[in-house]
Amino acid sequence: MGVEKKVWGRSLLARSFCVGLFLLWSGAAGAAFSAPLSASGGGEGSLSGSPSSPVPVVPAGGAVSSAAPSSAGTNATTGMLSSGLAHAGNRIFLEPLIVKDGDIDNQLTLMPAYGGMPGGSSAFTTPIMLEKRLTHHFSLRADTRTIALWTPGKGYAGLQYAGLQGKLLLYENDPHEIFTTFIMRGITPVGGSAVGEGNPFTLYSYLVFNKGLGDLSSRFLRPFALQTDIAGIVPFGNGPMPLSDFMGTYDYGNSFRFDGALEYSLMYLHDIEGVKMPDFLAHLTPAIESRTLVNLSNNGYYGLTEGYLSYEMNYQADWYQVSVAYQSPYGADSSFMGQRYVLYTTFFYGWLLKKMGLHATPF
Repeated sequence: MGVEKKVWGRSLLARSFCVGLFLLWSGAAGAAFSAPLSASGGGEGSLSGSPSSPVPVVPAGGAVSSAAPSSAGTNATTGMLSSGLAHAGNRIFLEPLIVKDGDIDNQLTLMPAYGGMPGGSSAFTTPIMLEKRLTHHFSLRADTRTIALWTPGKGYAGLQYAGLQGKLLLYENDPHEIFTTFIMRGITPVGGSAVGEGNPFTLYSYLVFNKGLGDLSSRFLRPFALQTDIAGIVPFGNGPMPLSDFMGTYDYGNSFRFDGALEYSLMYLHDIEGVKMPDFLAHLTPAIESRTLVNLSNNGYYGLTEGYLSYEMNYQADWYQVSVAYQSPYGADSSFMGQRYVLYTTFFYGWLLKKMGLHATPF
């Protein structure tokens, strides 16, 4: 019996040693296997790291750069890059309210806006935009806008126009956080005469330029980014087309428009520059946008300008963005004396399709 207990004890020790070696090997193999899976991204906060082990990020242009992970232990930037948001290198660009969005992506955008005008009038508008990426360099978008206009003793409501646009990526430079896009858009009137039929068919051509300032020397200046567009606008006919997309009713005819945005990405400051802050703050991007439209037609308003400023706070995540803004108009149109509030929501449905296994394109 004593011999049997001694032999059994040795056997148990040997088995335990073998099991320990197997578990140790399994753990090492599992870690090696899971590392490339984690690096592929898949959602906000899916990666963690330390300054000594930077997270590899694959920009749209294909070059690999190293994003310094956040000191909080998560890197939302990496997850959002894998979701296909507008970016160059490690720069996540804002989905702007005023400046034309130069990103080639799958997205659904809703922009409810309420504003007041002199004389007790007010309006509620809801643009609806659906974009589909066809290749890495090209997308198509269909859009419309509903409007409800209240004046003392009377109201109007309905669809205002239907639009179709094509968007072509011209140039991207990841190290300098640059990309440019050309957009051609046409809109045609729909709905009742009070809100739609008086508007002419109009063509818009845009050159969009996005530039992140990540190549500056100061870590606190690098989160800044610029987004701009220059547009030529040609209406085919006469009518009270609100070419500025606000509430004006002047028909400016052929026009030139410049939009600009200055933004400061707290996510860039947190994830790329490693500045500590709460997770909620790290998803915010404050911004100021502007729109200026200049009349180029000899119709009595030549050279007059109108436009508005937008003061915004934006929350960015890997499949949606929510923005709130206060917009203040200026210019020649007296109806621009009012202001409006905007709630802007963008859903990047390409991320959802990918999660469902239905997004078949490699873009």
